[in-house]
Amino acid sequence: MVATSGVDHAKQASLAYLGAREADVVTLTEELVAAPSPNLPGDETAPAAVIRTWLNRYGLPEPALWALEPHRPNLIVRIDGARPGPHLALCGHLDTKPVGEAAGEWNTDPFVATTIGDRMYGLGSTDMKGACAAMVLAGAAFQSVAHEIAGSLSLVFTADEEYGSKYGAHYLTQQNAIEAETIILGEPSGVFEDWDAIRIVSRGFSGFRIAVQGTQTHSSISDTMPTINAVEAMARLMVGFRREFQPRFPAHPLCEQGPTINIGVRAFGGYGYGVLPGNAEFWTDVRTTPGMDFEEFKEDIELALARVEPEILGATYELDFPERLRWVPATELLPDHPAVVASLRAAEAVLGAAPPLATFPGATDACAFHVIGNIPTLAGFGPGQLPLAHGPNEWVSVTSLKQAAKMYALTAIDYTSNVG
Repeated sequence: MVATSGVDHAKQASLAYLGAREADVVTLTEELVAAPSPNLPGDETAPAAVIRTWLNRYGLPEPALWALEPHRPNLIVRIDGARPGPHLALCGHLDTKPVGEAAGEWNTDPFVATTIGDRMYGLGSTDMKGACAAMVLAGAAFQSVAHEIAGSLSLVFTADEEYGSKYGAHYLTQQNAIEAETIILGEPSGVFEDWDAIRIVSRGFSGFRIAVQGTQTHSSISDTMPTINAVEAMARLMVGFRREFQPRFPAHPLCEQGPTINIGVRAFGGYGYGVLPGNAEFWTDVRTTPGMDFEEFKEDIELALARVEPEILGATYELDFPERLRWVPATELLPDHPAVVASLRAAEAVLGAAPPLATFPGATDACAFHVIGNIPTLAGFGPGQLPLAHGPNEWVSVTSLKQAAKMYALTAIDYTSNVG
């Protein structure tokens, strides 16, 4: 236990350190946006190189490199205090979603950070290169007072979060690469506005495909021969399935509405004019809640499909779960966990009031770290607003970047000093 007065001094000194370097978190975010890392295809070497440059600029320890493939680097930096104590990790992913079909909807170049007023536009600015930049600054601030505090802080920058984490969090977990006792993810914690909650629950995920089979033949004979239009049958199945599918879930105070169901996040079928489609397929995306069970969930899907089957008039279907997306369990930290308490204190100090505790709407790397690696993980405490991610004109507020660096530093000092 470190004396409260000493910890308070360290906190104030860290804030002064960051106050003199406010512009750095903005510049670093700009450089990370300009280092493309869309996933797919997946290649984080460019932003990892930027992170390395800035770690060296601040005199931070050389990061350990962990990589299943050379172009999928993960970086881990450990900063030790003067005495042994609790060990916290701040974690951010370096990859982004691709620009994709929304390229023409961007008003600025996605790979050139463009600041208009308080908004910095750019791919990955809010999800979550801004948080990664703030973590580097927080690590530098922590090191600046390390001689007077206890414990350790690790900065963890991962690959492949946007496509299943095989090369990132799952790989690090398999290698036992993370030494920290608790991890805080810098996922954007705002939904309606910046910092509108601290997200202590990470909802899980299940993605599945339903393929429909009909009769492929010449379209001119569809009214004279027994035929089944697979696309038409799929449409009936989608509508009926949405009506009938009601997965069971246990009550949870932060997930009162239960899982989020998105039917038809992708749908396709048919070949074109002249051909009656014989095959069609639609994908479904479900964001699960704590306590849900895969076997029970699968049973609910099958029961709903069976109830709708008479409506597809003889078509057949197959249910398939892609291996990496079959079942990502939900996770949570309890409100009295030291990382939650430290985050609340930091938010109150910087924002003037602590946000409420809530659920992160999506799935995160918390599954790999918390469920598989058995490292308690806070799902979302980062700058930005989640609805801005994965779409055109993504932006993060400059104000929230500066606030994030301060809150991460204060959280780390509080947690590692084990102040009760």
